Amino acid sequence: ERGKREGENQTVSDALSAPSSVSYETVLTWAQFETWLAKIEAAELTALDTETTSLDAFGARIVGLSLCVTVGEACYIPLAHCGPGVVEQLPREQALTRLKPWLESAKHKKILQNAKYDQHVLANHGIALKGVAHDTMLESYVLESDKGHDLEQLCNRHLNLKTISYTEVCGKGANQISFDQVDLERAATYAAEDADVTLRVHQALTPHFAGEAG
Repeated sequence: ERGKREGENQTVSDALSAPSSVSYETVLTWAQFETWLAKIEAAELTALDTETTSLDAFGARIVGLSLCVTVGEACYIPLAHCGPGVVEQLPREQALTRLKPWLESAKHKKILQNAKYDQHVLANHGIALKGVAHDTMLESYVLESDKGHDLEQLCNRHLNLKTISYTEVCGKGANQISFDQVDLERAATYAAEDADVTLRVHQALTPHFAGEAG
């Protein structure tokens, strides 16, 4: 869920946020699922994000997961959407069981935005997330502790990119719906974008750390 400097690194941000077509896939078949599983098992780094029933990490259940290994290419695996007219999805527990070895593998490096939340949510399903190599929220805290650190803010600041907001898909106030009720096409675009921009933000922030190391 969603909830820096100028100079040389600005070029990196411009390149990552330059207008270009994106390829976001909604995974509804086991064939698609296996294709993406092969991608993440072979990848050096995968951006991972969960969509859930609640912002309360200890009570939330997974509605779907998004993955990205290459900027501009991401997928959303819906597992528990139940809104009007929803299409058949992969069984949640079977899909999570199939993903569990990768999720619990320390050698398969992952990047998340606020990984602590996702770790709690996955633990609710009996999965111990390992291999978290980077967390864009923590990277932002280190580089700019005086600024906001949610994904939308990071995209605005570092990618000059406006992303779909949570309230755009779920509404707000008395009219807000839970994510499992969101229209699947809209939900998939939002979720896949989350994984995609997490990878983009990380790539934009990484040069700052390299400079400090030097």
